[in-house]
Amino acid sequence: MQPVEQLKRRVREYLSQYAKITKVDLEGPFVVVYAEDPREILDIPDAITNAAKTLKKKIIVLASKPLKDENATIEFIRKLVPQKAEIIDIKFVQETNEVYIIAKRTGYVVGKGGSNILEILKETGWRPIIIRAPTIKSAFLETFYNILISGSVERKRILKRLSSRIYRPPVGADRGLFITFLGAAREVGRSAILVHTDESTVLLDSGISVGGRNPFPRFDLPIFRLEELDAVVVTHAHLDHSGALPLLFKYGYRGPVYLTKPTRDLIMLLLYDYLNLSQKMGITPFFSWRDVVNLMNHMITLDYGETVDISPDIKLTLYNAGHILGSSLAHLNIESSKHNILYTGDFRYRDTKLLDKAMRRFPRVETLIMECTYCGERDVLPSLREAEEALFSIIRETAERGGKVLIPALAVGRAQEIMLSLVDGFRRDVLPDIPVYLDGMIYDSTAIHSAYPDYLSSYVRNRVFKEDRDPFTDPHFNFIGGPDERPDVTTGGPAVIIAPSGMLTGGPSVEYLRLMAPNEDNSIVLVSYQAEGTLGRRIRDGAREIRVPNEEGEIVTVEVRAKVHVVEGFSAHADKVQLLTYLNTVEPRPHRVFLVHGEESKIRSFIPLAHKSIGGMRFSAPHIGETFKLA
Repeated sequence: MQPVEQLKRRVREYLSQYAKITKVDLEGPFVVVYAEDPREILDIPDAITNAAKTLKKKIIVLASKPLKDENATIEFIRKLVPQKAEIIDIKFVQETNEVYIIAKRTGYVVGKGGSNILEILKETGWRPIIIRAPTIKSAFLETFYNILISGSVERKRILKRLSSRIYRPPVGADRGLFITFLGAAREVGRSAILVHTDESTVLLDSGISVGGRNPFPRFDLPIFRLEELDAVVVTHAHLDHSGALPLLFKYGYRGPVYLTKPTRDLIMLLLYDYLNLSQKMGITPFFSWRDVVNLMNHMITLDYGETVDISPDIKLTLYNAGHILGSSLAHLNIESSKHNILYTGDFRYRDTKLLDKAMRRFPRVETLIMECTYCGERDVLPSLREAEEALFSIIRETAERGGKVLIPALAVGRAQEIMLSLVDGFRRDVLPDIPVYLDGMIYDSTAIHSAYPDYLSSYVRNRVFKEDRDPFTDPHFNFIGGPDERPDVTTGGPAVIIAPSGMLTGGPSVEYLRLMAPNEDNSIVLVSYQAEGTLGRRIRDGAREIRVPNEEGEIVTVEVRAKVHVVEGFSAHADKVQLLTYLNTVEPRPHRVFLVHGEESKIRSFIPLAHKSIGGMRFSAPHIGETFKLA
């Protein structure tokens, strides 16, 4: 009997003791059980929990068909859920028996311990899917949610197809466990690591290089065979980790992409923005919107700590990485080799106002693949408090001389970190009462942050859930509606302007730079990592004449007379001290550590220090295209 059918039979036999099971389906890594009356199972304490432990699978129980029509279901939901939830919309997908509930306060919809979700399912037969409406209205999110809901039928079909590959019969190969570095080895950018096991091939991240000469991972190497790829795991949304995903789908990949929900939403925003920007600039993008929608329909979202099978011999668990919203440490349990790989992606090992620090305890870890963007001898970042005070001091001094402050920032993560610090500065009266302008993709990115407070720090959660106050809606923040408003923003009284991109590689920040750089009263504050070859790096290194496009797209020379400052404490990456601390405290201790996502000179200086500070670990600095056998 095929593994898929064998698993279905085992599930049916186990749960038939509680209820009449009409069907058992596999949807991706999940087992979906359809019962005539789901209450017969759901009303028994721990029935599903015990089944999941016994069968070692995540099990979802649904009704075979709706028990109430749409109108009766809406009435039931509105009667059950408190008005405090502020339900915005309720949408049904009849083909999948799903009801999407969009609300501002999803906690009231979910209920204590998920009690309301269970009641809706048991009493109406519809499967409730809860979406948190952002506190900031976003046209992108409205469009995205509509695409998400309308694509539910197609996704269900895809998930059923994917399950046959995940649970396929093992081939019994004995080739061992290997990893190959297709990108981000002795460089920053284009993260992509290929994992080969006896039974599977999995890709960890699929990024592009921002500002680099070689934009894509080495997908051209013979070891990378797209048709053999079982799964892609994406640690977070930044394009140097996710930007090459559409390329995989353009050339035929039709497998699953595992990630968190916030990462899914942010990736869609970044790719949507890239396509729009390409169209405006007359550039032919390397992928189409069809590729993006295809990608979205193959995305499988996981919660932190949720373990699923992604191939016949690999189980995946995602953990908080503390880098940006939804960022994950990816833990692979390779059963065929009895080996566990922990891949950090990008991570930060200290609490900030935006995020809690990365997880450090795991069931087992033999191999650690760790980013080391800031592992150089001088890469000891100031504390968040020191960074905030430095920024506040720059803002005060600039405002006193009547100037404006430009902060080029990554739209995802860094901008929101700065926003929270400014809110605190205004609250403590250590900042002048001046407007803060937010431009470009920062608006929609912040809206997505406001939709996922559960993924943010305890600092934010306390304000959202206990004080009923969203710091992202502070009255000092003003969102720029379009390019026509930018010249006006750069004139008049003191103000702070936060605009992407953080490396000044394009976007609104470059236009603001052109308008503001010639004025010596203004300040430019670099708060992001500045990669080699970027305009931000040149300014940071002292360039006082730059060439940038004007309104007509013509390249013009601009003199940089504004004061340039570098404030590094807001970094979303672990610095040298955090990296060493993490290596000393991660449990259990890995035997082998691969250092990636860092400049070659920095990695060379870090390895002797790590050897001296930490015993019992073998450190390697792989080259692009290099393969290592782990087991």
